[in-house]
Amino acid sequence: MDLHPSKFLWCFFCPFFASLSLAQGTDCKPGCHPVNGFCEGSNECRCRSGWQGPLCDQCIPFPGCLHGTCAKPWQCMCEEGWIGSRCDTDVHPCASKPCTNNSTTCIETGNGGYICLCAEGYTGKSCHVKKGPCIVNGSPCQNGGTCVDDDGFASHASCLCLPGYTGNFCEIDIDDCEPNPCENGGMCTDIGRGFHCHCPTGYGGALCSNHMLVCVSNLCENGGTCRAHPNGGFQCLCKPHFHGVTCASADRNRSLNGEAKHRVNHHPHPRVHHKPVHTQEREVLTIRETIENRQSLLNKSQVICFMVLGLLTCLVVLGTTGIIFFSKFEKWLANARYNQLVRKERDGFLKAKKGENLSVKIIFPDQTDE
Repeated sequence: MDLHPSKFLWCFFCPFFASLSLAQGTDCKPGCHPVNGFCEGSNECRCRSGWQGPLCDQCIPFPGCLHGTCAKPWQCMCEEGWIGSRCDTDVHPCASKPCTNNSTTCIETGNGGYICLCAEGYTGKSCHVKKGPCIVNGSPCQNGGTCVDDDGFASHASCLCLPGYTGNFCEIDIDDCEPNPCENGGMCTDIGRGFHCHCPTGYGGALCSNHMLVCVSNLCENGGTCRAHPNGGFQCLCKPHFHGVTCASADRNRSLNGEAKHRVNHHPHPRVHHKPVHTQEREVLTIRETIENRQSLLNKSQVICFMVLGLLTCLVVLGTTGIIFFSKFEKWLANARYNQLVRKERDGFLKAKKGENLSVKIIFPDQTDE
């Protein structure tokens, strides 16, 4: 038997339509809201966004709504006696008697506000602060100290000082360098609430407790060899034709350099090893002073930065001066041209009216109101 194409398609989609009809016929929980709730299985009720409850018939109010209800999701309709976006402000705040310490007069200002007429000796929004020496006389504390009067019940004020200060009114700066906290011979400088350690060569850190390896930074130039001393100093062993603390200076006389090289070849150990002890100590002290002086100077990047800032400042000044000059020059040139044109018109007018008593007044552009 031949099948019609429409009958064939009906047989093919028959299972799909059967499942669709089964889904549409799913029975939700009895009483489930037909709009705010839905179900994917029998006897269930799932709520849509903004609704809650077993039957999805209760709206969710605005978050933080205290004394309010809702008719639609995310509303906050205030109950009687409450105002505000979250219904958290009492319209009659004086009903709760907020004024304390025998202050019975409360005045409502509207929108949930109030003012308390405090009894003598008290202050604050609810008259909860007793007027003690810190309020009556003001704080006598210096250098950021806090005035303390036992919540107003003390007979006199006292001061709670910040670290680094002492005295009845925090007026004495404590010497943080006594005793000296700097280690390894560091020099201490008191800087108010703290101190600063100036470390000797070879040491670093806040307390000069870190031993620095001076030869790691390769202070010796032109191939010189750096040797660190136990006391924190260093010494550069220079190659031939170079000398100085860091081997930065070259010899000028080549012949003398050749003789020195010949002597060095016959003497494998540099002569610096045979210097007396006091000479080496003097050289170490000179090296320390040289390094400290170098550290105090500006480095190359700082000099370049200052030069760039200076150049930019000059350009701004020159540009501003040029703008002002050209604007003044343009106005002067316009006045000159206008004067010339007016004089020509005046001369022509006088020639045409020769013999008549005429008075001509010239009004320049800069004399007119803008």
